[in-house]
Order: sequence, then C-alpha cells, then structure tokens
Amino acid sequence: MNLIKSPFKKEDKITIDKNELKQEIAKLEESKEILKEKTRLRNEQKKEMTSFYAIAYRLLAKRVGFLFPRLISLQSKLKKAGMPVVYEAYVCGLVLLSLIGGIVGLVVGTVVSISFNMQPPEFGILFPVILGAGLSQGLFAFMSIYPNFNIKSRTTRISVELPYYIGYMATLSASGLGLEGVFKAIAREESKEEIVKDAKYIGRNLEVLGMDIITATKDLIERTPPGPYNEMLEGLISTVESGGNLQEYFTATAKVQLEEKKMWLKKMIGSLGVVAEMYTILMIVFPLLAIIMLSIMAIMTPKLAGFDLITLMQLLTFGFVPFFGLIMLVMIDTMVPKR
Repeated sequence: MNLIKSPFKKEDKITIDKNELKQEIAKLEESKEILKEKTRLRNEQKKEMTSFYAIAYRLLAKRVGFLFPRLISLQSKLKKAGMPVVYEAYVCGLVLLSLIGGIVGLVVGTVVSISFNMQPPEFGILFPVILGAGLSQGLFAFMSIYPNFNIKSRTTRISVELPYYIGYMATLSASGLGLEGVFKAIAREESKEEIVKDAKYIGRNLEVLGMDIITATKDLIERTPPGPYNEMLEGLISTVESGGNLQEYFTATAKVQLEEKKMWLKKMIGSLGVVAEMYTILMIVFPLLAIIMLSIMAIMTPKLAGFDLITLMQLLTFGFVPFFGLIMLVMIDTMVPKR
C-alpha cells in the first residue's frame, strides 16, 4: 500500500491567485529599487568621504567649532541650494579655502615684491600681507554667498520645469495613482531635472528612511527655494490631509502655471524686441555712419583730436563692434531660457 501521495496529482496542485503573484512580483521589484538606492547612497558617502569638505572637516572641525552657531544661516541655504554638503563640513571647507588663499596671496605677494623691488621698503613688506589678507577675505565672502547663486539657479530651472511636470502629475493622478505613486513614477524618469531629483529624494525618504508621504513632502519643502514650487508642495500637503481630489488640484495648479508661463514669455519677447532694436542701432547703423563720416573727414584732414583716422576706423572695426557684439550675446543668453 503506497502511503506517499504523488506531488503531481491534480488534487494536490497548489493554485496561486494571479493577483497574489503580481503583488509578490511588485514587492520584489520594490526590494530591488531599495537595494539600488542603498547602494547609490553608500557610493555617494564613499565619494563624500574623500571630498574636499570631508578633508576640511577632519582637519578643522574641533578648531572652528565656534563658527558653527555664527554662520547658522548657511545651513538652510545649503539645503535650498540642493548642495549635498553637511553644514559643518561646508564651514570647515570655507575656512580651509580662506587659509589656502591667504597663504597663496602671501607667497605671490612676496615674490612680486622681491622681483620688482617695490619702493618704499615699507610698502614692499606690507604688500604680501595686504594681498594675502585680501585674497583670504575675498574667498571667505565668496564662499559665504555661493549657495545664494545655486539657489537662484535652481529656482530658475524649477520654474521652467514646473508647468509641464504639474500636468504630468495630473495625468498620473487621473490614472488612479496616489501622491506616493505619483512621486515614484516621476522618480523612474532617467533625467537630471530638478523635479525628478526631488521625486527621487522623496522616494529615498519613503523606502530607505521609512517616512510617510506627508513627512517626506514636508522635508522636501524645507529644501526647496521659495516660489511657486514651494507653494505647490504646501498646497499638496493640505489637499492630502483634508482628503481633497489630487487630480483637480494638479489640474487647477497646472492651468495657473501655464498662464504665468505665457505672461512671462510675452514679457521676454518684448524684451528681445528692445534688444533687437539696440543691435540694429549699435551693430549696423552706427558703424556704417561712423565709417562714412570718418572717410569723408579723411579727405580734409588725416587726424581727429590727435588720432589718425585710419587708426580710429580700425579701432571701430576690430574693437567697438566685437565688444558690443559680445555684450549683446550675453544679454540674449541671460534672457532666453536654456530649454
């Protein structure tokens, strides 16, 4: 008598529900994403350990600790600028860079003073000290305001991306995704745009640090420059906490952002029209008139105010026109969006 049942009999087959199988696959995919995120964080930590700021922190952390409470305003600026540097390490790097600048200025000033035999001797002695102190203070001041430049640059990039990503968020929420799903879907995008980076930051907070979506979004708000994007995130939290409709919120916000985008583009086009008129006058009309006038004057006299007219024409052609052309290019580059 065979007491062992064959595992291949129909009555002993294990039937697995398709939905349960999909859930298990989804869990495995999420686990892979978490492992990838943890690996990426470890690699970033290894890079940061060998960075300039890490070296500065090891060297100066105990000696410049008195500066930490005095420069505390830099902490929020570093977060809003999106700079992956710890506040204390940044302060140490600021001090170390200032010391290096002071030493370089002292050495260069000494070499210059000896090489040119500066007179009087007192000035030759003081010049290296003045140059070293000036370079050191200049670097300290520049590093203190450097996060402000990053904040402005990040705000500009976000303002360009925001109208389109809000529409994308509205589409995702209309397909049935919640707020967490919306951010995870954006985080899967393979791009270096600021909103994608923020979505990945929220995903890291959710999956690695174990935060809930509200806490993760509030943490992102603290790292976001003031502006429409910051206001959108705050409204998003209010909508979720009050049980509002995410799709309607995203749709209404997208309409507002697109209208503001249209107004900004109209202003930019008007400004470009002014620049075009300036270009026509400075780069076309004025050089032609100047060459004609100088050519007529050359018939009567070879010089004007002590300058040779041929030299003035060459200066106009090879100096004035390229210089103002470069200014026009810089003006247009600052006015026109990069994407």
